[in-house]
Amino acid sequence: MTDWPPPTPAASPPPADSQPSAIQIRPLDGNRAVLLLLVTQTALVSVLAARGVPLGISALLGVLATVLAALLLMRGTLTKLFQDTRWRTPPAVWTALGALTLGVIASRGLLVFVLSVSPRAVANLPDYPTSGLDTWLFIVVGGLLIPVAEEIVFRGLLMRGFERARGPVFAALASGLLFSLAHGVPAQIAAILPIAWVLARSNQASGSLWTGVLIHALNNGGSLLLVQLLSGTQLMDQAQKQLGQQTALPLQLGVAGLLVAAAAMFVATLWLRPRADIPAPVGGPVISGSLVTVMILILLIVLSQITPIRALLGR
Repeated sequence: MTDWPPPTPAASPPPADSQPSAIQIRPLDGNRAVLLLLVTQTALVSVLAARGVPLGISALLGVLATVLAALLLMRGTLTKLFQDTRWRTPPAVWTALGALTLGVIASRGLLVFVLSVSPRAVANLPDYPTSGLDTWLFIVVGGLLIPVAEEIVFRGLLMRGFERARGPVFAALASGLLFSLAHGVPAQIAAILPIAWVLARSNQASGSLWTGVLIHALNNGGSLLLVQLLSGTQLMDQAQKQLGQQTALPLQLGVAGLLVAAAAMFVATLWLRPRADIPAPVGGPVISGSLVTVMILILLIVLSQITPIRALLGR
């Protein structure tokens, strides 16, 4: 009698994130998405606001234009996004709250340091001129719709594509830097850099795009709502007067802020570790014509906000 060898047990399926069908987003997809966002949302809102359209309506029209352009021009990319496990995984609420706390602490600490060495960095901070019902519309759009759109573009597509090519650390740094620089104003860039890092790491640690959306919405919505609630109060008037004087904060306070920011980022980095099921990078190019265009547009935005250049342009 012949002894038949026992059947080989079937190999267990790899994690969803490591299956080729689950990871189809390329760096080029993210590059194009960022370019589309800058052209439709950022540029359109600036043009509309300059023409006197209320800020809340301008922001809403910018989001709608971005969605429409994405549906018309990037339908295949959106299909890849909807198939990705991070789109289908619910948010980690406690991770979001903890990451937001660390990000805000680091953000404010770094901002204090910037104001201690360059008080004029706040000269071009946006003041969001709006009133009445348009104010509440702007809070809804800026606190909810814009965070969703920006997270889809910067973390859902750009970072995901860069992860596939270069790995999670490079992807988090590159997407966070582009996200921060796209805001243009030097003081905002400094304040957003730590938030961008915890957004990226919480996304990678929780395996959910919606964790970053929750952090982003809480940060934006909370800030806009707080400004609205304090508007016209003595505290807000005093703060605006202090910023208007553009006097440097004590350097010792700035160094303390920098140390606090560094400590918060150190804790966040140790805690928010990328999930083990992120596949190894496969290589390939991350620079494309669309990314070069994005970088040129961002450079123009940043330069236009620097006070000497604004004066030269007569703005």
